[in-house]
Parts: sequence; structure tokens; C-alpha cells
Amino acid sequence: MSAETRRRLGIAVAGLAVVAYAVAFAVFFDPSQVDLSWGLLGVLVVASGLQALAVWLFGELFRQGVDAIGGRISSALGFKAALVGSSVARLLPAGGAMTPVAMAWAVRPYARGTSGAAMRATALNYAGLIFLTGAGLLLYSIDAPADQVLPLRITAAVAFLVGAAVLAVATHLGALGERLPKRIRAMVGDMVDDPVDLRSHLFLWGRVASEVAILALVMWAFGVDLSLVEVMTVFGVSQIAAGIPGTPGGIGFAEAGLIGSLAFFGVDPAVAVAPVLVFRVVHYWLPAGAGLVAGTSAFLRSAEAAA
Repeated sequence: MSAETRRRLGIAVAGLAVVAYAVAFAVFFDPSQVDLSWGLLGVLVVASGLQALAVWLFGELFRQGVDAIGGRISSALGFKAALVGSSVARLLPAGGAMTPVAMAWAVRPYARGTSGAAMRATALNYAGLIFLTGAGLLLYSIDAPADQVLPLRITAAVAFLVGAAVLAVATHLGALGERLPKRIRAMVGDMVDDPVDLRSHLFLWGRVASEVAILALVMWAFGVDLSLVEVMTVFGVSQIAAGIPGTPGGIGFAEAGLIGSLAFFGVDPAVAVAPVLVFRVVHYWLPAGAGLVAGTSAFLRSAEAAA
């Protein structure tokens, strides 16, 4: 599939999603459901701040990788690269695979060959989500009904193994890069074996905690009673579902994963639709729009635009 076809498909799917969101809001959203005195606007403001923090921490994780290969970029530039990468991941089919390329493109006037650093940050992010899901399932299995304990623990064990494999790849990209063909290695840039230190953990788990907090806040605002373990599990499952190739940013898959996970924990799907849509507006559409603006700004300052 050509880049132009992917772009048109992404625009078409995003347009259909906007229509579907509008219809779903009209059918399911009732402002009286929000039981906070400061209302839905307050929820959106706080949740949007947490989402910005999550993107900034992702940018710091990328910046740490750039430092490891001998480059230097500012926190502001790392944040901009994270926004551009988030937008590509959300607006293109299988955009997650293009995230490192988009991040490296956003900083190329200041640091060359940073795709490897972006791959490290992206892989660490996926590893964190998989570990989070495994931990949530394992903790929930402690008090789960007897017939659910074994399946939950088996699934958690598989999640931990997959997460460990992704983490191993993320921290041994240098060894992986040596096995790539010369042409691809030149395109990707420098990749190093960079262990996960305390700073990496702070950036990674700070990002994950910020996004889990967004979901917890929205669910609380709509009166959906979930424990922290349940919120962790719902978020992890929805993000893994969003990674299924097919639609930009997993549109449809992520919403289905959220509603299905909430139903597993006893939340009526009809009740879950409104908070799920609000969460996705903050977690999906706001970064997508902000990243589109950041990407346009980066392009207008580029040599290509000048030419």
C-alpha cells in the first residue's frame, strides 16, 4: 500500500469515526451522568493536562535514547517529536510502525539518525502496557471467582513473557541492528544496547500512570465504580487491542476493548459507552490533533517546504 493510499484511507476512517462518535454521543451521552460538581469541562481540563504529561514523558524517553547515541535535543523538541509520533500512530493504518520514523523526522534538523532511539522509546512503551495488563490480571485473579483464576493467571503469565521479550528487544537494539541489511541500517541510524535505568522507569511508568489516571478520572466522573486494579486491566487490554493492525490508532478495536473489558467487570455496555467516548476524545483525538499541528509546523520549517 502506497503512502498516498494510506493517507487517504486514514482520512476516510477518521472521518467515519467522527460521524460515529457524534451519533454515539447523541444516543448515549447524558450530561446528568457526570456526578462531579465541576462538571464535564473540569474533567476534560484535568484529563487533557494528564495526557499532555504522558506525551511529554514519552518525549523524555525518546530524548534519553537520543542521548545514548551521542545526540542532543531539548525537552521541548522531544515533546514535539512525541506529539508528531502520536499523531502518526493515531491517523494512519498500522501507524504504530511508523511512529519511530515520524519522531526521527521531527528532530532531523537538530539530530540525525534518531530512528533507533525512537524505536527504543516505542518498544519500551509497548512493553510497559503489556506488563501493566499482566499485573492487572494477576492481581484481579487473587479475589476472582474460582472458575476464572486459572485462565486469568495463564493469560497474565503469557503477558509477562511477551512483555519481557519486547523489553529485551528494546534494550538490545544494537545487537539487532548489526543483523540488519546495510541499507536499512543506514536508514534507521544508530542503535545501541541501552539498559533500562531508573530514569527510564520514571519516564515509562509515569507515562503509563498518567494515562491510567485519565481513565480512572473519567470513569469516576461518570459514576462507574472500578478498583485501581480493574482500571489498570481495562486500560492495558484496550491499548493492546488498539495495536491490532487495520485501522488508524485502533479506532473501533480500542473502543471495543474498553467496553468489553468494562463488561467483564460488570459494567453495563450501555452505561460504558459515554465514558469510553469521552476517554477516547482525550486519549486519542486530542493528541492526534495536537500532533497534526506540530507536524505541520515542523514541515513548514523544513528544507522540503522551503524548496
